[in-house]
Amino acid sequence: MASNQFRYQLRQEATQWRDEGLISPELYRQLGDRYQFEHLDRATRNQFVMILLGLGSILIGLAAITLVAANWQAWSRPVKIMLLMGVFIGVNSGGFYLWRGAAQRWQSRLGQALLLLGSLLVGANLALFSQMFHQTGSVQTLFLVWGGAVLVMAYSLRLTMLGMLSMILAALGSFWFYPDPQTPRFWLLLLDYFPLVAIALYLPLAQWCRSRSLFTLATIFAAAMFQLILFRDLAQVAGTNSIGLVVIQIASVCLIPALLWAWRPMTVARVGALGPKLAIAYVSIYSYIASFHYWWDGRDWNTATPAALELTAGSIQILLFGAIAIALWWQLGQRRGGPWRLTLTDSSFAGLLLILGGVLWSHHQFGPFAIIAPVLLNGLLLLIAIACIREALSQGAREGFWWGLSLLVLQILSRMVEYDTGLIAKALVFFLCGMGVILAGLWFERYVRTLKTSPES
Repeated sequence: MASNQFRYQLRQEATQWRDEGLISPELYRQLGDRYQFEHLDRATRNQFVMILLGLGSILIGLAAITLVAANWQAWSRPVKIMLLMGVFIGVNSGGFYLWRGAAQRWQSRLGQALLLLGSLLVGANLALFSQMFHQTGSVQTLFLVWGGAVLVMAYSLRLTMLGMLSMILAALGSFWFYPDPQTPRFWLLLLDYFPLVAIALYLPLAQWCRSRSLFTLATIFAAAMFQLILFRDLAQVAGTNSIGLVVIQIASVCLIPALLWAWRPMTVARVGALGPKLAIAYVSIYSYIASFHYWWDGRDWNTATPAALELTAGSIQILLFGAIAIALWWQLGQRRGGPWRLTLTDSSFAGLLLILGGVLWSHHQFGPFAIIAPVLLNGLLLLIAIACIREALSQGAREGFWWGLSLLVLQILSRMVEYDTGLIAKALVFFLCGMGVILAGLWFERYVRTLKTSPES
């Protein structure tokens, strides 16, 4: 079924065509039957009712929370337990009943909202029960257990929003004072291998739910956790001279974008180009952050003592993901059939990764490169922005155009702020960048539909 916005526009245009005699009333009725014009007003009323129900539910929930807070200390422990369990069971039961047996869409949405509220009550119940029974623990463990409970609900109900909430809670648990001294060793060990855990838990759920957003979020989450582990290991071995330092240096910059670029998932609808887009975003963000001279001034970034278990976990994942990356790139060279070879685009991206890894390795081995490294990174960032804009112009893709234009403008503004320049020069640059963005955006949006798509390099 087409979106409501498209159906509204189609009904408006079809009505005008019928009144002008461009189409016959019979054709108008056929369009109305196909796109269900008569149901549009009902859908609008349902959305309005849904908004009222949501607003009323929020106010009722606030009233209940205020009432409980006012009498919490006066109630006995059994009353508190019955209240918490009654609210939790009632909200989830009502949500499940409306979601499964809904005859109309607004009832299904209300059921999903109640299920979402029930998943939030899981964390509240865990915290309050711990308080009542005087159980102490880390906030990091609370988030991880909470996220696991919501994940079980997501698999049981096959709901995308619960999977996303579980991932958000797991991310909060992962980055909460990482590592929290009060967190038990079991959970810290789980966090050491959390990229593999996230892939094993969330990617099958995204495939089962057929959700592009959940698939994207799971990929970003796993990559972010692996990057955190790589940077942690790099900080621990920064003061040593070993082959492990070289491997971690190269892996901390090249391994994740290499994996993302060669990974072309086809198990979920419309995510085939997800990997390369995330790889470009990763390299762009890294190049922008590394383009500041502050990172290359020669200071010692070794702020941690090596931990055998953490380094072992990082080494195992580097070897595993490295083997996967080699296999994916080998498969990438065999897509066209015949002898193994990479396309010009793939080769250019591989060369970009080699330059980034080589700059970081050379900086630690022969540096510091306080001048050479920022110049090279700024040049690479400029090339990435130009390549994104060029590719967007050839394919008529708005995302690539605005991404490249944003990188270009952000680079210029950052260099003006970073280095000592006069206020008049800064004002002139800001004005020119603003005018350039406006003119380029208006031109691109005007002619984007006429741009011809060029074949892949």
